[in-house]
Amino acid sequence: RTQAITSTLQAQVEATLDDLMSMNENLSHRVRGQRLAQVASTAIDIVDRNLYERSCDVRWWATEDALVRALTHRTPQNLRQASRRLGVILDSYTVYLDLLLCDLNGTVQANGRPEKWTSAGTQVGDQEWFQSARRTTSGTEFGFEGVHASPLVGDRTVLVYSCVVRKGGEADGEPVGVLGIVFDWDALGNVVADRAAETLATETSRSVTVALTYPDSTVLAASDRTLVGSRLGFPEWDELRGLSVPFLDTRGPNREPVLAGFAISAGFETYQTGWYAVALEDRSKEGSR
Repeated sequence: RTQAITSTLQAQVEATLDDLMSMNENLSHRVRGQRLAQVASTAIDIVDRNLYERSCDVRWWATEDALVRALTHRTPQNLRQASRRLGVILDSYTVYLDLLLCDLNGTVQANGRPEKWTSAGTQVGDQEWFQSARRTTSGTEFGFEGVHASPLVGDRTVLVYSCVVRKGGEADGEPVGVLGIVFDWDALGNVVADRAAETLATETSRSVTVALTYPDSTVLAASDRTLVGSRLGFPEWDELRGLSVPFLDTRGPNREPVLAGFAISAGFETYQTGWYAVALEDRSKEGSR
């Protein structure tokens, strides 16, 4: 009888320990998932806040008198003055690679760094940033083109914000041209991803990657540069908005098991990218460093 009781107790204790270990693992898993999502949220918030400033910059600078004058009275002297003014702005805002002043036909008339980028005379009328600006109806609106390599700045990876230049610098003035501001995306996107990944890496022995993506999961920037331009392709990707918790167990870019914490752009002030930040932690044994 004693032996039977002992065996029963042992089985009960083992079952209880298994339950406790499972609960502990689930709790640990949940806490880590929340942490990944928290860092992802911070990353996309930094991007939204930074790019909000870009949308403000282009609308403000499009009212610059020297730019209006160069387009309404297009003389070599006025165009040189516009280029100088754009250069002064560039000296203060190092996040930009160049600023472009175009006529309504899409021909670049002046740029802020003519000694570095010979953009004057280039036709940009077919580019999305120019076309989206031309579709606006007020100086309070702006155009935009997402992450791309621009031949205007030596094929560097950029975002371009744009705004119609209007007579008198007035929001409802007659259009006379378009201002495009060429933002250095690598200096923001990859840096944000790198810093977020470094933060998470100090907390674990597992491999961690942070990526910024479009809503379709196309990677815009990542701490693992080989992912840029690819799609993460989680089977659950289309369900992210409906998940009750901001993390999931899934398969990573190489089909390895990962814990993925994610955050959707919440926007800042009047601006919202609509992009995602995703933090991936490798959960395979091989993923441990």
